[in-house]
Amino acid sequence: MIIALTVLFFTVSVLLIIIVLLQPGGSGGMGFIGGGSQSAFGTKTGNVMTRFTTILAALFLVVSFVLGFLYSRQGRIGSRELKEIKQTVEQLPGEAPKMGGGTEDIGVDISDTNQ
Repeated sequence: MIIALTVLFFTVSVLLIIIVLLQPGGSGGMGFIGGGSQSAFGTKTGNVMTRFTTILAALFLVVSFVLGFLYSRQGRIGSRELKEIKQTVEQLPGEAPKMGGGTEDIGVDISDTNQ
C-alpha cells in the first residue's frame, strides 16, 4: 500500500508541476515552449486549469499526510509486542547479563612481561 501511495504521490507531484507551469502568469505562461498556453486548451482554460490545480493540490496534501502517517507508524513497536518481548526475556534461563563496564573477564593480559 505504501508503494502504491508513493507512486501516486510522485505522479500527482509531476502533474502538479506541469499544470502550474502551463498556467498563464504575468508573462503569459510557458511561452518559450510553443507560444501561449491558452490557445492549446481552448478559451475557458483558466477555469479548467484552476479547477485541475485545486484538485491536484488537495490530492497532493492528502496523500502526503497519509504517507507521513504510515511511515511514522512503520517502525513502532506496540505495547502488546513489548509485553511479549519482556515475558520472553524473563523466561530465559540463567543469570541476566551484567551491564557494567568492568574489565574482569575481557581476556586481555595487561601485565608487564618485557622485564
